[in-house]
Amino acid sequence: MSAPSFRRWILALVAASAFFVAGLSLRGAVAWYERPFAGLLVDPEGVVSSLALPSWEGMQKGLRYPDRLLEVDGVPLQAAPGHYPSSAWDDAVEKAARDQRSSVRARFATSSGVREVTLEVRPLEPLAWWLYAGGPMLIASLYTMAALIAVSASPRGKLARTFAKVALVAALFLLTLFDYHTTRALVPLFLMAYALVPMGFFVLPMRLPDDVPQLRRWPWIPHLVDGVGWALAGGMLVLLALGETTVGLRDVCAVLFGISLLFFTTSFLVRFVRTKGARRQTLRALLIAMVPPHGVLGLACMSVMLGLPQAILWFAIPALALTPLASLFAFVKYDLWGSRALLSRPLTRLIIVTAMLTFTVTLCVACAPLAGASASVALRVAAPAAMLGAGLVMFALGAGDRKLFPARAEYKPTIEQLSEELTLVSDPGEVARAVERTVRRWLPCENVSFRQVEAEHDDDSAEGAEASGPRAIIARPSLHAGGELVLPVSFHGRALGMLEVGPKAGGALFTSEDLVLLRTIGNLAALAMAHALSYAELEQRRREQAAAWRDERVALIETLAAEITHEVRYPINFFRSIFQRGPHAQTLDAEEVEIGCEEVERLERLVMGLRRVTLRRIERRTRALHDLVSKAEMLLRDQLGKRRVDVRIDGPVYLQCDADQIMQVLVNLLSNGLDAAGECGDVGVSWSAGAAGAELVVWDTGPGVSGDPARIFAPWYTTKPRGTGLGLAITHRLVRAHGWSIGVERGDARTRFVISIPATDIADAALPAEIPEEEVA
Repeated sequence: MSAPSFRRWILALVAASAFFVAGLSLRGAVAWYERPFAGLLVDPEGVVSSLALPSWEGMQKGLRYPDRLLEVDGVPLQAAPGHYPSSAWDDAVEKAARDQRSSVRARFATSSGVREVTLEVRPLEPLAWWLYAGGPMLIASLYTMAALIAVSASPRGKLARTFAKVALVAALFLLTLFDYHTTRALVPLFLMAYALVPMGFFVLPMRLPDDVPQLRRWPWIPHLVDGVGWALAGGMLVLLALGETTVGLRDVCAVLFGISLLFFTTSFLVRFVRTKGARRQTLRALLIAMVPPHGVLGLACMSVMLGLPQAILWFAIPALALTPLASLFAFVKYDLWGSRALLSRPLTRLIIVTAMLTFTVTLCVACAPLAGASASVALRVAAPAAMLGAGLVMFALGAGDRKLFPARAEYKPTIEQLSEELTLVSDPGEVARAVERTVRRWLPCENVSFRQVEAEHDDDSAEGAEASGPRAIIARPSLHAGGELVLPVSFHGRALGMLEVGPKAGGALFTSEDLVLLRTIGNLAALAMAHALSYAELEQRRREQAAAWRDERVALIETLAAEITHEVRYPINFFRSIFQRGPHAQTLDAEEVEIGCEEVERLERLVMGLRRVTLRRIERRTRALHDLVSKAEMLLRDQLGKRRVDVRIDGPVYLQCDADQIMQVLVNLLSNGLDAAGECGDVGVSWSAGAAGAELVVWDTGPGVSGDPARIFAPWYTTKPRGTGLGLAITHRLVRAHGWSIGVERGDARTRFVISIPATDIADAALPAEIPEEEVA
C-alpha cells in the first residue's frame, strides 16, 4: 500500500473512531438531559465529583471531592459483577424518582468523619447539562477537526503530529468527562485521556514553532513523557480492574494537568521574550492565540485542586472552546506545520458553515426547554431543519447573486476570458474591441464603447487619479445623469482610453458588483493598452533601425568602393603609361621597375586587407607570446626608428590562438600607439595573469583618445587626418573572433588597450612553442 493511501486509511480510521466515541457519548448525555439526580454527581468509585454548580444541594451541604459515598437508602456501595460501585447510587436515585419520593438518604466518609445527609431528587437543569455535557462535546468536535486538519496538512511534520495527538487526547477527555460521572460506559477511555492530556501539553510548547535546543539534543524526551502518561493510565486501569481506588493516581493526574497548562503558558512566554527578529512576529501571533486560553485552563485546574473558589471555571469553558479555534487559526495562518499547501477557500467555507450549523442546532436545543420541549425532541427537529435551512440559504444566496448581482457570479470566468483574449492581441484597436465584447457578454446595456484617447503623459489627466505605486493603474468610475457609467482608463498617469457603459436595459440600477467588475476590466484594459502602445512603439523603432541599418550598409559599400577606386587609380595610371610605351619599343629603366614592384606589393596588401575584413575560420595553435611581440616589432622597424617596444612579460607565456590574426592585432595596436605617442613617446606590451585568466595590455604615452570613445572600434571612425578608420575595427573583430574582449582606458598618463584572455586559452608553459594543427583540441 502506498504512503498516501496509508495516510488516508489512518485518517479515516481516526475519524471513524472519533465519530463512534462521540456517538456513544452523545447518546448517554442526551439520556441525562433533565434526568432526576440527587444534588451531586459521583464517579464510578462513589467519590463525589468536582463537577458541581454552587446551587446544587450537595455543594450547599458541604460535600466535596474526595468525599466517598458509603451507602444510599441503607444499601451499601459495593461492586457487583460487571458494574461499578456507583451503580447502587444510580439505582437508588432512579427508584426514588419512580416512587415519586422527593429525596434519598446517603452516608459519606468525609475529612471530618462519616456524615449522613438527605439529598433532594430533582431534574438536572439544562444549564448544568450544557456546561458539563453539551459544551464539552462541541469543543471536542473542534479539537477533532483541528487534529484531522493537522495530520492531513503535514503527515510527517513533528509539530503537526504532536498537535494532532494533543488535540485528539483532549477531545477524548472532553467526550468522556460527563460519561465518567453519569452513564459510565467509557470509563477506561476517560482514565487514559486523563493521564495523557497533561503529557501532551508538556511536549507541545517544546515544538512551538520549532524544537527547542534541549529537544534537539535529547530527542527521547517526548517518548519519556508519553511513557509516564501511559504508566499512569495503565496503573489506573489496573486498580480499576482490581476494584481498588484510583483517587491517588487521579490526584497526580489532576496536579500534572494544571502544571502542564501553566508550563505551556510560561515556557511559551519565555521563548517569546528571548526571540528576536522576524520569528518574534510569528510567536506574537501564537502568543495571542494560544497562551490566554491555556493559562485560564491551568488556573481553573489548580483552583479546583487547592479548594479555591471555582468562579474561574465559568471562564474555563469559553477558553476550552477558543483553544482549538485559536490554535488552528494560528497554525494555518502562519503555516507552522510546514505544509506549503494552498489555503482552500471552499474547504474553509465548508468548515465555517459546519461550525455555524452545529452552533445553530445547539442553540435551538438549548432554548427548547423555554418552549416546553424536551432536548431529544428539539434535537430531532433542529438538526434536519438546520441542514435544510443551510441548503435553502445557499440556494437563495446563489439565486440572488445570479438575478440581482450577475457581475459577482460572472466575475471569475469573465476576467479569465478577458485576460486570455488580451494576451493574444497587440493592437490598441483589438484591445478596445475585446473589452467591448467582454462587457456585452454579461452586462445588458444600450451602449458599450471603448474610445482610445491621445496618449500623453499628464498626471492630472485622469479624474480622481489614485497613485498607489510607481506604476499605478487608475480607473475610477463615475455615473452620469443619463444613466451612463464612464470609466477613465489610465496607466501611470497616462490617459489611454475611456470606457462608456449604459444605461442598463430597462433602466435597471448599476450594482456595487458591476462597479467592481468594470473597474477590474478597466485595469486589465489599461495594462493591455499600455502593452499594445509600447509594442507599437517598439515595432516602429525596429523598422526605423532596420532602415538605418540598410542605409548604413549601403553607405559602407559606397565608402569601401570609393576607397578601393582611390587606391587602385594610381597603379592603374602607372601601368597604363608603361603599356603605352610598349609599341614604341621603349625599355624600362631600373627605377620604373622598382616603382612597379612597389605598386604591385601595395595592391597585394590592399587585397589582403580586404580579405581580413571577411570572416574566416580561427586556426588555433600554441604560440609563445614573446615571439609574437618580437615579430610585430620587426614589422614596425621603420616606424620605430631607434626606439624599442617596452615588453614586460614575466616568464614564458603561451597562447592558444591564430598567430597571423594576433600578429595583426599587435601590429595595429602598436602602430596606432606610435602614431599617438609621436617621435618622443613610448609604447609597450605588458602581461598580468589571474585565477580567471589574464590581461594583455598594449600601451602608449600619447595624449589619449580624442573624439567619441564609444565609437573608437567602429568601422571608418578615425581622428587622424589621413586615417582610414579600419585598423581598430579589424582589431576588435579579430579579438572577438577568438572569444576574447578588448577595451580602452586612460590612467597614469598612458592610453591602455586591454585584451582580456580567458584561462582556457592560456597554454601550459611546459608545452612546446608550436603544436601541429591536428594536435590542437
